[in-house]
Amino acid sequence: MNPTMNNAFFPIPLPIHIFLALLAVFVFGLQFIRYRKLYHLVLTVALPCTLLPYLSESQDFFYGVGIAEGVALLLALLLSQTVDKAKERKAAEQEDSDE
Repeated sequence: MNPTMNNAFFPIPLPIHIFLALLAVFVFGLQFIRYRKLYHLVLTVALPCTLLPYLSESQDFFYGVGIAEGVALLLALLLSQTVDKAKERKAAEQEDSDE
């Protein structure tokens, strides 16, 4: 691990970053199990990937992870506004037809 990266790129110490990443996995993992929304699954995987830059000192790797994180967050936003909304509408219509 690159200890200098801790101060250069991230505003929090590594142990806190690891704790927050594990907390994100736990929270979004539970949310996915509970609600079955795809954007929760994407966030469950994407947020702990912020720890990957600690594995390499390469700037290219760092920027690659940053781009991948940006794409994952955009994908989560897209899924939350399209696929998951369509599931909600379909479930609401199903409930209305059952009554």
